Amino acid sequence: MAKHPYFPLDLELPGFVPNLIPYETILAVFFGCSALVVVFMFVLTGRFKYLSAVERLWAGWWMVTGIIHFVIEGTVVANANFYKDTTGNILNEIWKEYAKADSRYATRDAFIVQMEGVTAFIWGPICFAIVYGILYRSAWRFTAMLLVSLGQLYGDVLYYLTCFHIGVEKHTRPEPLYFWGYFVGANAIWIIVPITCIIYCARHVNAAVAATGKVKSH
Repeated sequence: MAKHPYFPLDLELPGFVPNLIPYETILAVFFGCSALVVVFMFVLTGRFKYLSAVERLWAGWWMVTGIIHFVIEGTVVANANFYKDTTGNILNEIWKEYAKADSRYATRDAFIVQMEGVTAFIWGPICFAIVYGILYRSAWRFTAMLLVSLGQLYGDVLYYLTCFHIGVEKHTRPEPLYFWGYFVGANAIWIIVPITCIIYCARHVNAAVAATGKVKSH
């Protein structure tokens, strides 16, 4: 049985198979494909002449985050044995690599599985609906964006807090790539962008309410 690289090192993971794809390739595929989705959406939404550049960027964000939630995070929820994969499936390879930053994904920690389940199968589909709402400027889009952004922010904050409550050193490798790159950097995206989105939506909702309040009834 191959020795796994996860913390704690005495963790029992029968059937573990090391990454079959170099981590450089895994990161290039993940971030490269994410960037391509955003660029593709920005170009595609150019046909909607009434959309601003900011709205087109938001469409790209919600499409890529929906794919990440539903496809990538959905994989780790549905496949408890991702670390045993011998085929080189890129989705399983991503999780084998990320588990170096948080072995709770491999041990099926209750919080992780449930949190990722909500993220994948509730927030994920709503993200795709939001893209539709942005493209056709549906009135409900701001409510949906606020709801999912709050959910993402809340889930990420709990993720960090449970890590620190348990002790990060117990399940996270200390190397800069794994701690600062994966654990801190990758997850911080779902704090920074949701906060930005909440502010964006709140301004539009507040402006709409203020405008409605100025209309006199006859």
